[in-house]
Amino acid sequence: MKNQKRTISIFILAGGKSSRMGRDKGLIPLKGRPMISYLIETIEGLDLPISIISNEPGYESFGYPVFPDLVKDKGPLGGILSAMSNTESVYCLIISCDSPFTSQDVIKELISEAVLDQITLGQLGGKLLPFPGVYPGSLKEKVRQNLEANHLKLQSFVLENPHHLIAWEERCQNPEKQFANLNTPEDIRF
Repeated sequence: MKNQKRTISIFILAGGKSSRMGRDKGLIPLKGRPMISYLIETIEGLDLPISIISNEPGYESFGYPVFPDLVKDKGPLGGILSAMSNTESVYCLIISCDSPFTSQDVIKELISEAVLDQITLGQLGGKLLPFPGVYPGSLKEKVRQNLEANHLKLQSFVLENPHHLIAWEERCQNPEKQFANLNTPEDIRF
């Protein structure tokens, strides 16, 4: 994709209730560092604008813009709306803070595979993986409509809109680790 810097902005979703973790996931120490710091380190080398979506002021210490949820308690779809509302980029590459092992190669692959006006994301073992994913800003009004109607299931939203899927088991090494979500204290003690 040409002119990537103006075309794509990266947003890390670090909001959510973290009910299974018991506290804000992105700031929980993982091997002595906040979980989100692994993702930031991975994406900094891409030379693309980076922002964080969170209602937690602790994320400002990472040196990137932090935007709150525009609509509270609406899950990942609400975070996507916040991202789309805080950029002029054509696409938002959305990644969740609870997947700290996602590689730069995976992110580059998503960017290179992005299709005009389609959501680009992966699947693993036939299961849809909404994050990381490239979401076109052209879907902003549809996201807003879903939120207003309280249709919050992200997988349903993806399947109801034009999308392009990447079969990660064919494209990357150790996909189970790269796409592992750390949602509980037990997940962190691996």
